[in-house]
Amino acid sequence: MSGLGIKSAPAGAAPQYGTNKWALIIGIDQHYGRTRTNVGSAGDAHDVYNALVNKFHWPAEHVRLLTNKAATQAAIRDGMRWLVNNSDPDSFSIFHYSGHVKQVTDKKDRDKDGEKTDEFLWPADNKFIMDNELGNSMRALRGWGWINVSGCEAAGLNDNISSSRRIFTGSSQESEKSYEDKNWHNSIFTGLMVDSGILNGSADDNNNGVVSLHEAYNFAARNAPGITKKQKPGPQHPYIAGGDGAEWVFDPPPPPPPPPPPPPPAKNCRVVCLPV
Repeated sequence: MSGLGIKSAPAGAAPQYGTNKWALIIGIDQHYGRTRTNVGSAGDAHDVYNALVNKFHWPAEHVRLLTNKAATQAAIRDGMRWLVNNSDPDSFSIFHYSGHVKQVTDKKDRDKDGEKTDEFLWPADNKFIMDNELGNSMRALRGWGWINVSGCEAAGLNDNISSSRRIFTGSSQESEKSYEDKNWHNSIFTGLMVDSGILNGSADDNNNGVVSLHEAYNFAARNAPGITKKQKPGPQHPYIAGGDGAEWVFDPPPPPPPPPPPPPPAKNCRVVCLPV
């Protein structure tokens, strides 16, 4: 895997005007049992929903929001099937997860995925979803896809998900922890990327009034390491992979109108031959 730091985005193919937009948004602060409570994951989910529906005008009926104890393993699996089934070659699909991530080392590679370290999404009912299950589901998305994970060891969940039409972003590298801020009611990564970067416009580097996915990610990637540098396990460095270099926007504008036709030739004109 690669993707440390900031990535530029020259022109290329990207989600187009009129695409079919769908999103599954998950944020889990509260679990069943004695699992440690988070303080920013549900806030992340509500911010992502607010950005898509209220700022970028995605149809609310195309956005499924699962927070806290509603985000069980069964509900997340059903949401992933729903997201895949509604995608088509011209879709723009988003999967967002904020919450705990469990990392397990298995030197015998008993799941035969070629990795000795595996990561798991941690649903509210403590029934885990493995990285290869997430990968199989996200690779089935047609069209364009943005997969965003805000949790510890987030980059490890990119199990062959990223491609030219799928961008994977994560809050930290596979060997790093991720952090949240109780005063923000957000994780550091999504708080920077979505709340500050998109909703408040802080990531609009070119001052054109539109915050792209890459601008939002770059804003978070620039600021997260400094904000988390005093954390005992070490700072977090956001991760990005995939895409073909295009700048992705969440509400693609219509194409420019065609140029006007040339004026017709003048009528009743005589050709005058001049002597040489």
